[in-house]
Formats: sequence, structure tokens, C-alpha cells
Amino acid sequence: MNEVGAIMEGETELAFVQTVLAPYFQTKGITIWARLPGRVNRQGGVQSWSVIRGDIVRTLKERSSRFCTTMFDYYAMPRDWPGRFEASELPWDKRGAYVERAIFEDLAHHMGSDFRQERFIPYVQMHEFEAILFSDVRRLGAVLTEIFGASSPEIMDQLHSIVVEAGSPEAIDDSPNSAPSKRIISLASGYKKTLHGILVAQRIQLPVICASCLNFNHWITRLEALGTK
Repeated sequence: MNEVGAIMEGETELAFVQTVLAPYFQTKGITIWARLPGRVNRQGGVQSWSVIRGDIVRTLKERSSRFCTTMFDYYAMPRDWPGRFEASELPWDKRGAYVERAIFEDLAHHMGSDFRQERFIPYVQMHEFEAILFSDVRRLGAVLTEIFGASSPEIMDQLHSIVVEAGSPEAIDDSPNSAPSKRIISLASGYKKTLHGILVAQRIQLPVICASCLNFNHWITRLEALGTK
């Protein structure tokens, strides 16, 4: 069974791996676990590239048979990340992949002959975690209605309009006032990322998210290829 160590941006992504990805990949013959950035005081957020690179290097070197992956938000990424500045000139759906290639090349240069490229599978998500929850507005709306007692038809209509306007869940704007989570909070003020966001992801299930989120699906497909079953 192949082992994957995942460096996650924050507590929500950490919980997503533990409750959604890990059980799914277990059926594929893959063990995946996650941790937050930092060697001593682990904390969430997109930290400087030097911190994240150190985590990736340690994860790869701790066990030669281990794979390493990442999940970070492009929008909140500091400019010191490889490719971050240059990617800003590209269409939104190309930016994450551009940064992924840039950090891959940086690691190859930094680790030299110790870098086994087949062991590193980076993933940079364009916007925050909540973007992928819009892959199924029916289930997202149902959870918000069930927990917060809001008007179901009104919530469904607004969630649907957000996706239609953006064109894709992954394209939903991540500005301070219109980030995916802020849009959810505007409909259900008690929404909590690590609690309700994970519940929604569990209800939606991974195949549905992959069907609507092409960049996310590319990441999951690459991880699935590591399966031994």
C-alpha cells in the first residue's frame, strides 16, 4: 500500500484529508495522511515558500518510498512562491498548474540528485476550500437549510446563480468580500469551515466534486494512479 504525506494549508484542508480523502483512497490501496506547515509550531495559512519547501523536503526524505502532495490556495499565496507573480498574467484556470510546475522545478534544483520527481504530486487550488463545495449546490443548500433553518428555495437559487455567474465552482471569485466562504456566510451567518464545510464535502462525495472541478479532478486522478488495488 503506497503512503502519501499531504502538506495542507489549514485546519479545514487537514480535516478534508482525514474525513473525505483518506477513507476514499484507502479503498484504492493508498494511505494518505496530512499535516499543517511548520516544523515545530504547525499552523495554517499559506506561509512563505521556504517554510513549505522545508516541509516537502522532510516529508520526501523521511521515507524513500513515500509520496508527497500539497493543497494550497493560489489567491492567498505570498509572492515568494515560485511562479506566483508570473502566473498572475495567465487565465485563472492556468495559474495553479503554472505554480505547480514552478515549485516542482524549484524542488528539483534545491534537492539535486535527491529529488525523485515521481514522488512529488503538487496541487495548487485557485481559490479557497469552499469553492469545491459549489460543485453540488443542492447538497450545499440542504446542509445550510437543515442547520440554519434558512429558506431552502431562496438559498438554492442564490447558490445556483453564483456558480452560473462564475462559470465553474473553481472560478468563484476569492476577493476579500466575495470569497466562496463569504458568499456562504452571507446566506448562513453561523457557517464554520472546519465543521459545516467538511460536513458538506462528505455529503457531496468526491466523485461529484471531481465531475465539476477539473483542476481538482486532475489532482485526484494523479493520486489514484498510485493505488495498489
